[in-house]
Amino acid sequence: MRASLFQSVLASVLFVVTAHAADTWSPVLFTNKTAIANGSTVLAAVRSGDTQSKASVQALIGSQVIFVGGAAPPGGNANLMVASNVLLEVEIRPARDVRPHAVVWSAEVLGTLKSVDFEKRVIHIRAKPEDWRVRETG
Repeated sequence: MRASLFQSVLASVLFVVTAHAADTWSPVLFTNKTAIANGSTVLAAVRSGDTQSKASVQALIGSQVIFVGGAAPPGGNANLMVASNVLLEVEIRPARDVRPHAVVWSAEVLGTLKSVDFEKRVIHIRAKPEDWRVRETG
């Protein structure tokens, strides 16, 4: 019982640390500069939420993007927290569980931008299993 409680507390603390650390992470596993720039543009637009940023993101729908983040809230999926209060919803096609078997982890994902919900601060992408890569585990 105590071990389970300790593991839950540790996972919660590391989740918060990972989510905040993701604000400063840069991709290291992918080198597609256009996709990295597109991902940065989308993330900056979600953070700012202004009209001009929203318009620039609409032009990127269907483009390649790269994001770095940590484990999202529980749910058994490949989603990532890519910044404080910004969720990346990742649709893996063909469907496969790409997450590592670890308490805490971070990953990088290369995918196609599908949509952005500015009000909910959610970015939606589609990626192949091989384009969702574990960066570190703990």
